[in-house]
Amino acid sequence: MSHGYIGCIVLFILLAIAFWIYRKKSFDRHLRQFIDLSSDIVVLTDRTKILAMNQTGLNLFQAQTLQELPYKTRYLSKLFKEIDSEERYVDSIDWVTRIKRNQHIKVTIQFQHLVQTMQMQVNKINEERYLVTFHNISKVVAEKEAVAEDAERDELTRIYNRKKFNSTLAYAIRNAEIYGTNFSIILFDIDHFKQINDTHGHDVGDKILIQLSALVKNLLKEGDILARWGGEEFVILSSATKLNDAYELADRLRREIAHFPFPFIKTLTCSFGVTQYEKEDTKESIVKRADNALYVSKENGRNRVSIASV
Repeated sequence: MSHGYIGCIVLFILLAIAFWIYRKKSFDRHLRQFIDLSSDIVVLTDRTKILAMNQTGLNLFQAQTLQELPYKTRYLSKLFKEIDSEERYVDSIDWVTRIKRNQHIKVTIQFQHLVQTMQMQVNKINEERYLVTFHNISKVVAEKEAVAEDAERDELTRIYNRKKFNSTLAYAIRNAEIYGTNFSIILFDIDHFKQINDTHGHDVGDKILIQLSALVKNLLKEGDILARWGGEEFVILSSATKLNDAYELADRLRREIAHFPFPFIKTLTCSFGVTQYEKEDTKESIVKRADNALYVSKENGRNRVSIASV
């Protein structure tokens, strides 16, 4: 084989390598230009390690270069931490292989200590590189959550409504059946509320309902649920509370309400019915017992607490 022929082969190989390097650099340059144009956070990664991040991402972390990222890290899981559906932090994430295309995932941006909801998308470039896009949908999610929250609230008093209470009660019953937990129900309503509306008008009546809701809510322990059952009737689910403790809570509420200076009226009293969860209770059976106890309080002169008989 002549030296000229060998030289041509070597030259061809060198030209091919040079062309490959040129194409690779050109591709990298165009890829970088592309991700820098995006208003989303775009990260080039080899599964976990950050190879490049666009200006939007760098601006978020107040960095000029990758070397200036928080914690001096180049790993995604150090900058973004997932929160699961039960609001628990997930320690580590295989960002590329586990996250499905267009999956919505809630992450906290560690640097700013803000919880942001991101729509993440992973695109495979080649065997070694992946493009991960973080599209911030926090505003959309917040609006949806606000609508859902509003649907659970009583329009006037802003405490929970009957629908929300029923779903909470169903959950409490399931927990009691599985784990043997205790809870009690307190049903109460305002004595002679019709007279208040007839004498002072519905505007005053509405103000009474709002103030009463706020008063009772502030007297409950964390984890207790207060809801407007309907009209002037309210219901409390007191978690981890046995019957005697629920009675004491109801009587304390009765006394606090009776001594509270509501506007336009001299005094306001309420009648209470109390019961606790019993084995094989349903939503209907436990509320019915509380309602029967409330009826006893009314029949016996009002402004009192009665315990339901099982």
